Amino acid sequence: MKSYLLSPCLPLACALAVFDVPASAQDGPVAPLEIKENWVGKDLLGLTSAGARVELRLEPDGKASVRAGTTSDTGTWRLSEAGYCTTWRTIRAGQERCYTVTRSGSAFTVANPDGSTSGSFTTIK
Repeated sequence: MKSYLLSPCLPLACALAVFDVPASAQDGPVAPLEIKENWVGKDLLGLTSAGARVELRLEPDGKASVRAGTTSDTGTWRLSEAGYCTTWRTIRAGQERCYTVTRSGSAFTVANPDGSTSGSFTTIK
């Protein structure tokens, strides 16, 4: 089953992703291990909470790239206890931000540290 996901970044640093969700996937929090197994090395395509189209890629070596609207950036990512964190070269002046991800059906919502929505993903490819 295909699904879309929006990245947990600032509106200009978020991305939507398309991926196959296992039939056993359940609604609720998405564990860091699931992020590692299903997102790494793939393009996450989607929309930010502000409605901008985004593309996010998390590489196995810890590198990351994002494109949202007319903004592009590169940086690093890592798993956290509850999700994942990104640090961009220019976005947020290089400060790390960590996100959590929840699943509802085939949709994934990425939340900022304050709990506000960063975006939603429905596809990973």
